[in-house]
Amino acid sequence: MGKLYLVTGATGHVGSVLTEALLARGEHVRALVLPGSAGGVPTGVEAIEGDVSDEASLEPFFDLPAGSEATLIHCAALITLASKESPRVWDVNVAGTDNVMRQAARAGVVRVVYVSSVHAIPERPAPQLISEVDSFDAGSVHGQYAKSKAAAAAKVLEHARQGLNVSIVHPSGVIGPGDALRTNHMVRTLNAMASGAIPAAIQGGYDFVDSRDVAAGILACEEAGRPGRCYILSGHYISVLDALNMARSLVGKGSRHLELPHGLAALIAPAAERIMMLAGDAAPIFTPYSVYTLHTNGRFSHERATRELGYQPRPIEESIRASIWRI
Repeated sequence: MGKLYLVTGATGHVGSVLTEALLARGEHVRALVLPGSAGGVPTGVEAIEGDVSDEASLEPFFDLPAGSEATLIHCAALITLASKESPRVWDVNVAGTDNVMRQAARAGVVRVVYVSSVHAIPERPAPQLISEVDSFDAGSVHGQYAKSKAAAAAKVLEHARQGLNVSIVHPSGVIGPGDALRTNHMVRTLNAMASGAIPAAIQGGYDFVDSRDVAAGILACEEAGRPGRCYILSGHYISVLDALNMARSLVGKGSRHLELPHGLAALIAPAAERIMMLAGDAAPIFTPYSVYTLHTNGRFSHERATRELGYQPRPIEESIRASIWRI
């Protein structure tokens, strides 16, 4: 049988780009998809239905063919900016990750890469660069998504200490091509900026990374990452105003200079989130958590990944261009 790649979250943004990269290399890919979602994976991928929060449903996914050498890349996660707490976020991101790691160990998977997030890493005061940590605590980060990813990373390191050959990568804010389901919050924001639906910027900024660079970083980590070690896959910091004007310039629109102060944005964010949800947007992009994130220290160092994995992110303008649907 040879080498087999097991990919969870293969229909998501990072997972789909990663899957395409593996297929381009001629790899055998098996994807875990939610029931009824098998049509969302490319031709040539072996789709197995299951839910990471239901450990019993994972058994067919981890039923490895005789003679195969399996690598697991765990991308599946629920990403949310919402204010309302959702038990499903914890079920998928924490309990689901624990289930997947336990099944990987039981099945004899030889290599694992867990796709976490920079949100799992505690913030440092600006202007310090944020780098990797070797332990995680949900109480040290803000927001349900960040807390769930920190708790999940802690569980993954427990499995590493028990002998699982697993490394962790922490992408920053993912943009770029491959968001076929159009669920990526920042990609949606960039398109709203380009169309003129967002005419002004919120004060602040963040680090954004191309989905193609994340996929390349994951594969480099699979090959050269050290067990139990974490690697930040960041890109470039950009202010919201600069991102707004870059998106507008790519579609031939003039620049804007209006910037909504952070304090005012934070004040109106709760009402804006409610209005967007009442209008039918199940995943609003203007929420108290998104405003909070843009005002944090969003500068992350990828020096370790560059030194140990050869990781090199592309210019951010390339990533923003590839994020705009109408180009």
